[in-house]
Amino acid sequence: MTTPLDALVASVESSLTDRTLRTDRERADRIRPAMESLLRAGEPIPAWAEEPYEGGAVGNLLHADAGGRFHVLAVVFPEGTSSGVHHHGCWGVIGYLRGGDEETRYREDSAAAGPVEASRHVWHQGDVTYLLPEEGAASVAEGSGCWHRVRNPGPGTGVSVHVLCRTPANHPHVYWDREQGARVDFPFVEVAPDRWVAQVSTT
Repeated sequence: MTTPLDALVASVESSLTDRTLRTDRERADRIRPAMESLLRAGEPIPAWAEEPYEGGAVGNLLHADAGGRFHVLAVVFPEGTSSGVHHHGCWGVIGYLRGGDEETRYREDSAAAGPVEASRHVWHQGDVTYLLPEEGAASVAEGSGCWHRVRNPGPGTGVSVHVLCRTPANHPHVYWDREQGARVDFPFVEVAPDRWVAQVSTT
C-alpha cells in the first residue's frame, strides 16, 4: 500500500527527473499536491517524528534520497521556540501538519547591516509554502524568500514537513549572527539517529 509519505517522495523524484520542468517553482508546484494530500491524511508520519528533542526544536528524518538530491524532515518547534534568522541556499517545499508558525521573511539590502525584514505571515495547519532562492528578493512577498525566521507562538507544539534539497549534512544553511553582524555556518548535525538539529558553527 502506498502511504502519503511514499506518494510525496515519488512526486519529488518525478519533479527532479522531468526535463520539462525548468525552474524550482515549477518543481515545487509539481510537489505541492502530494504535500497537500499528506497534510490531509490522518496519521501520515510516525509518532516519534512529532516529538521535540530534549525540549527543543529538531528535524526528524523521514526519508533520504539514495542519490543525495533531497530529504524529507518532520520539523518540530515546541511552543515559544524560534529558529533565529537563517538562510536556505537551495529549494524547499514546506507543509504545516500540526499547529503553525509565525514566519518573518527578510530581503538582502546592501545599504543595511544585514537582512531586512520584508514580511510576516502566520502559517496554519494545512498550509504549504516554498523556499526559492533562484527568485531572490522579488519572491519574498509571495512567501518564498530564503532568509527567514520561524517562531511558534503556540498554543502547543508545531510540526511541519519539509522537503529540502540535498542531504541534511550537505544542505546549505547560514545563520545571521546579530551580535557579530555576520553570516555564520548553520549546519544540520545528527544528534541522535535520524534526528537533526541546526547548530551555529563555532569554527
